[in-house]
Amino acid sequence: MSAGDRSGALPGQATETRDVEASPGDLGREPDPRFSFANERTFLAWNRTALSLVAAGAAAAAFLRLGVGGARLLVALPLILLGTVISFASYAQWKHNEHALRLDQPLPYRTRLSRLLGWGIALIAAVTAALAVVDVLISEAPPARPANSSTPAPR
Repeated sequence: MSAGDRSGALPGQATETRDVEASPGDLGREPDPRFSFANERTFLAWNRTALSLVAAGAAAAAFLRLGVGGARLLVALPLILLGTVISFASYAQWKHNEHALRLDQPLPYRTRLSRLLGWGIALIAAVTAALAVVDVLISEAPPARPANSSTPAPR
């Protein structure tokens, strides 16, 4: 054992480290590649979802025209923010799963990502629906007459 090695392992003996900040490749033993690839595919699927949310937010900011001031931002910003959060959370989930695979620990049955995405989209859909109703109500309202108009209002 070298002076810098404090693990107590014999030379050539594999050691497990439980350092959460360590690279997943530095932990435990190499998992079955099928499980590691499945974990990576799931990570990539979450990132495709995140990218789609960011793209939808950018499209809403660029093309959505509502009569309510700032309505585009009320639709666009939550989509972009949710996409950003999903992207970071998917990396954290991938890393946690990779650690668990390498240390032969059970994987979580449910993740926070699914709930976050579900509730986030439901909230954004509710806000968008409310804005659409307000926009319809505003566009159907009769135009306001000027206060100094000399012509009588139609009866």
